[in-house]
Amino acid sequence: MIDVLRRHARPLLWLVAINAVLRGAWLWWVHPPQLYDFSWYYTHAVGILHGEGYSWYGHPTAYWPMGYPFFLAGLFALFRPSVLLGLAVNAMLSTATVLVVYSLSLLATARRRVAFAAALGYTLLPSQIEWNAVLGSEALYTCLLMAGLVLYAWLRQREKSPALLVCAGLCVGVSCVVRPIALLFPLAVLCVERWSYRQSWRRSLVHGCAFALGLAIGVMPATLRNLLVMHHFIVVSTNGGVDLWQGTHVDGVYFWSWDPKVNPLLPYSQNDVLQNQVATHVAVQYILHHPLRTFLHGLAKWFFLYWQDNNVVGVTFGQLTPAWSPRALWWTGVGNTAVYYLWMAVAMVGLCYGLRHRIPLSPAWWLAFAYVIYNTAIFFFFPAWDRFRYPIMPCLAVSFGVGWMVVSERWLQRRRLPRLLLWRRQDEEEERV
Repeated sequence: MIDVLRRHARPLLWLVAINAVLRGAWLWWVHPPQLYDFSWYYTHAVGILHGEGYSWYGHPTAYWPMGYPFFLAGLFALFRPSVLLGLAVNAMLSTATVLVVYSLSLLATARRRVAFAAALGYTLLPSQIEWNAVLGSEALYTCLLMAGLVLYAWLRQREKSPALLVCAGLCVGVSCVVRPIALLFPLAVLCVERWSYRQSWRRSLVHGCAFALGLAIGVMPATLRNLLVMHHFIVVSTNGGVDLWQGTHVDGVYFWSWDPKVNPLLPYSQNDVLQNQVATHVAVQYILHHPLRTFLHGLAKWFFLYWQDNNVVGVTFGQLTPAWSPRALWWTGVGNTAVYYLWMAVAMVGLCYGLRHRIPLSPAWWLAFAYVIYNTAIFFFFPAWDRFRYPIMPCLAVSFGVGWMVVSERWLQRRRLPRLLLWRRQDEEEERV
């Protein structure tokens, strides 16, 4: 164990130092006001701290998941209510995610250089730094999710008892209290077990059920709170039906109308349980009666999920005082998207090589890939833009590391770039863990 820590101490320390400098400098420079759901999280965390409970319009609510507001309330109870404190902790969570990316890449490839390239590539992606300037729940959700995936991959690689997979599911379940995206992920785990770990259907079901049990235990506090306080069975939150209904109107932007002819939810705006029920019913009826239109717009939603990387510009640079000009904001968004395209090109190289079995990869790589597919599939029905791609990027970073290995070996090496940037074939045995 000591030898393992010594072997990875240097790259991990470098990653922590780079993240501390980049994210610390960003928080010191940019101080946008907290708007939209970022303001909601802060004000409701303060309300919880002052004994008001998690409420809206004077009564308990579950419209947005309770995990992040309660997390902030716990921080504020230990210290004091402060936006800067929440942002600093989000930056720490993002740094922890970088370290988890390193760990997952190491499990997937058994190569330190690939793991370091994956973690550094994720670190340097501009939007992943810029999101730290707002109190979004993505940092907490992504860190917990990735920790659960790494724990699962590590337990399976060591061939531990299936009962221990409950711990990995528990970690993912707690992440679902923050954002309920991964509630159905045990289905993807079942597929990974069957086709990547090459288990029998019986063994795959045992592992998948152990993971699902842990997830259910992790989600249970939110479900019980909603049942006891709101007197309804609400697994995590009530905004899913509203988001589903919005997806029947738009693909890549937020939608709301104050026209009663267009918006049947207006009479229920102060009752999020009833609003969710009505929204779900209306959306399901629309989907059933317009299957072709739903299919085509589902493809459009996937396009909007991936096509650019500038949503963060509007909620950070776009809110600064003095105000930036529209031209400056546009060029900032273009810069973000250009770097994102280059990053994704390298990741796509890694994905292609992994899918074609051109590089020996462990099932941990397929676990990360399974989450990318799963998260993308979820947004076939919900409005999607680049903010909702945030939890996918650490999993794609694993493929980025593989892609960088391929690009450096096949292309950069011919141009005699510094050896520190290159994957060296003779180090392969030394890098194995």
